[in-house]
Amino acid sequence: MKDFVASDSGELLLRVLENVNDVITVRDAETGETLAVSGAVEEMYGYTPEEFSELTIEAYSANHVEYTEERAQELIADARERGEASFEWKAKRADGAEFWTEISISKTELEERTVLVNVVRDITDRKEHELELKRFERLVSLISDPVFTIDENDRIDYVNDATVGLTGYSREELVETDFEELSADISLVQGDLDAIHGLQDTEEDSIRLEGTITRPDGTERTIETNLALLPPTEEGTFGGAVGVSRDITQRKRREEKLERFASVLSHDLRNPLNAAMAQITLLREIEGCDSEYVDTLENLTNRMAEIIDDVLTLTREGKYVTDPETFVLGDVAEEAWNTINATDASLSVGGELGTVEGDRQRVRRLLENLFSNAVRHGGDDISVRIERLPDGFAICDDGPGIPPDERNEVFEYGYSTATDGTGFGLNIVEEIADAHDWNIVIAESDSGGARFEISGLSADGQRGRD
Repeated sequence: MKDFVASDSGELLLRVLENVNDVITVRDAETGETLAVSGAVEEMYGYTPEEFSELTIEAYSANHVEYTEERAQELIADARERGEASFEWKAKRADGAEFWTEISISKTELEERTVLVNVVRDITDRKEHELELKRFERLVSLISDPVFTIDENDRIDYVNDATVGLTGYSREELVETDFEELSADISLVQGDLDAIHGLQDTEEDSIRLEGTITRPDGTERTIETNLALLPPTEEGTFGGAVGVSRDITQRKRREEKLERFASVLSHDLRNPLNAAMAQITLLREIEGCDSEYVDTLENLTNRMAEIIDDVLTLTREGKYVTDPETFVLGDVAEEAWNTINATDASLSVGGELGTVEGDRQRVRRLLENLFSNAVRHGGDDISVRIERLPDGFAICDDGPGIPPDERNEVFEYGYSTATDGTGFGLNIVEEIADAHDWNIVIAESDSGGARFEISGLSADGQRGRD
């Protein structure tokens, strides 16, 4: 117990409060006279007990209109009338620093005198934590993506407005619900929960999951969720997780359509085309037919084969990247450039390119198509440059460039100004970027050529656009 200072009538109180560590003040309920002040006041307020007992309440209260002597007396009067009161009060130290306190007042009898015993506790850390939580909840509520948290028992304990909108359930229905109850496939979710808990035993700090939820109206939505662990419990066990989701229902339907389309190309079109090409070979080799008409027919079938190959590539490259890897962008750029058949063309690198997280083969295809596009339109002696952007990278050249009014058209299916192009090269580039959740825009390079800017990557190469 810290030292007390008190009037003679408070000596008994000093012995009663020997083991109390909070700041204690005792005042006469009628006159307001200070009868006792605990020595803990010096650590909390910066005043000695003697100094503190002579101060008005306003002297050690924060300089705000709601913490005045008048308001304090109202709260004291309420305690005097009801026998007790508890409230938060912003206080001020002797050096002017403000802090939060929680004050509990109890009316009692002491040596035939009615007194008010005030227990003051510093709750600054708690208030700052509450404020931080409010800021976090406000920030999360403004995020357009669904955000939720689950507790150590795998029950949902927080959802933002976007989660409510995605699931179709009210906030009250979601909170305290078992995570697995929202899924259309319970066995899948149990495996997901095991994977989330398993993060504690790995060096990974997050996990990506994909699943289906059932809305109240019976409809199902396919969602992708990235989950990260929350701090463990005091015992070191699983303490919950925070998840950020997105609705990928339309994307999955699109991928399914692409799969069906690819099947049609691979079988219904490719097979008869292969038969036609075989017949042309027979005409030349068996029948000895050497005609310009056969040449034209062969060129047309080869052209059709190229288009089918490009469209098949498009269906593959358009699938969302689900298992990204981290790789050095400069290495992939060099590999892509080595496939370009233009001995007089040159590739330069502007500074450190760093790493990228994505599908290595598809990023290589993206670069190959951009390099090929530069050579096709700028000639065999074109100069190409690749450089890092704050959230991505750029490919620029010194060729003729792309007029502003055509920049949106170049990504369309079949668009090409080159006589030997299929019109799918840049469309494949856009599909690969979309599959990574990246943005791609066309601008003008410093030399007046084309500049393709790929952005949406975070600083460490992670995918960044939603």
